[in-house]
Amino acid sequence: MMDTPSESPYRHARRAFIAACEHAHLDTVARLNPAKSPDGKPLFMDCAAMGPRDAAKAVLVVAQGPLGSDILIALLEAGLTLPPDAQAVLVHALDPAAFAGVAGDPGWPAAMLEAEVTEDLRKVRDLAVLPLESGGLDPMPTLAAKLPDTRIRALPAAANADTARDTIAAFFAT
Repeated sequence: MMDTPSESPYRHARRAFIAACEHAHLDTVARLNPAKSPDGKPLFMDCAAMGPRDAAKAVLVVAQGPLGSDILIALLEAGLTLPPDAQAVLVHALDPAAFAGVAGDPGWPAAMLEAEVTEDLRKVRDLAVLPLESGGLDPMPTLAAKLPDTRIRALPAAANADTARDTIAAFFAT
């Protein structure tokens, strides 16, 4: 349920993601999109990282729209446990303009993904990408260009938090 009658699905999902991160003791980094939401307010891609930044093995979990957002929030609320030498980077609203239903700069999501790679994934040598819904930006070309020495695997899209958790656990078990 949205907090106010005028709150958009994007704004509600963003608020819920940040609250779930706070509950999990994760800091978020917000990247401002140049587009504005239909209500004229700013749009953001939010990211949170868990685990050591120098981890050699990581999973990038990407939510692009409402379904992915719901799964990502449920995953955080249920608790996500990683091996001590592993990292997870969680991306909420990879393209917030598309999430909010407005036109945006088509190059912005890839540029922000590059910034996230530089910040949190530069030391990773084995990376799995877990989309939480089908469609949207394919992050694989951006990741391959930014991490040429990294083994990058695309995992099948997760339909719910349990599947996402099981897929992440299976990746780290290999």
